[in-house]
Amino acid sequence: MLQVNPTISPANFGLRLCACFIDLTMLVILTFLLKIAFPDFSNVWFFKESFASVTLSGTNWVLRRSSLIGLWIIYSIIMDCTTFRGTVGKQIMKIVVSDDNGNRITLLRSVGRNLFKIISYSVAALGFIWILFDSRKMGWHDMIANTLVIKKSPLSKIDRK
Repeated sequence: MLQVNPTISPANFGLRLCACFIDLTMLVILTFLLKIAFPDFSNVWFFKESFASVTLSGTNWVLRRSSLIGLWIIYSIIMDCTTFRGTVGKQIMKIVVSDDNGNRITLLRSVGRNLFKIISYSVAALGFIWILFDSRKMGWHDMIANTLVIKKSPLSKIDRK
């Protein structure tokens, strides 16, 4: 079980939710800019048309947007394990992804964490809602990957690594 260093302050659900909205807003803007700049490319990857005779079920809706979901996961994987230690949204909200000692996570751990977000989201987003009730403010994907999302402290070692 993950033991939290007492000097590390976990980021609450509100901070994490705001960071997520910032990141998703950025990605939506990026895809619309791609739509304008490269209409043929973006129609294939992000904006597939549905046929009027076919009812668009929830599963089809998700699958048709899997490129955007894939882009979000790749972006999160790269940003979480670099010296940024989190996405642009996390940086704006002054939170970082870390291991239980406040250190930067490895690429492998970042891949696991971000792929497990699919599980956290797929069960009515309960894996994310879990953050509200967990004393360490960990979602299912954090528990599985042994990661924490913590607040940056101006005097802590996290800002120097």
